[in-house]
Amino acid sequence: MKILSKLQFIPVILIFVITSCKHESHSISIEKTIIALDSLKLKSYSDTIVCDMVVKNPDKDDAWIEECLHRFQRKALIDTIFEDIYKGRLVAYDFITHKILSIKEVKKLEGISGYSRDIIGKFQFREAWYYDRAAHSFIKKVHSIIFGYETYDESGFVKGYKPLFKVDL
Repeated sequence: MKILSKLQFIPVILIFVITSCKHESHSISIEKTIIALDSLKLKSYSDTIVCDMVVKNPDKDDAWIEECLHRFQRKALIDTIFEDIYKGRLVAYDFITHKILSIKEVKKLEGISGYSRDIIGKFQFREAWYYDRAAHSFIKKVHSIIFGYETYDESGFVKGYKPLFKVDL
């Protein structure tokens, strides 16, 4: 009988042990931090660096580029820049001569046979890079963008890109 009364306490002891153990969560919570730019102590690591960026996957079987671009709103950005050019808020330049292109000239570029905004597949950025060690903040300031459109080989595959025009920001 004494053994039975001792066994009755085992479930109570087990419940006590299980509920008294703390299970630490291993999840990480990341919060957005807003940092005022005037509070940063920025060091420039490049006042001008040129960065090419493929913005349209030329090969839908390339899962890596698909993953890199899956949240990029390419069409919306391209349309916004064209809209700002047509409204006079941005200026397009010939990428070689740096001559200002009139709105009429930009529209003429869009009228070239075989051209559409959909074949803009690369941006070339000229930008400055800044880092603040204390705030662990990295800032890139884009000076200009050159739009590159796809060129195709005889089989219809993208063989490269040609510059369309440059926009200074």
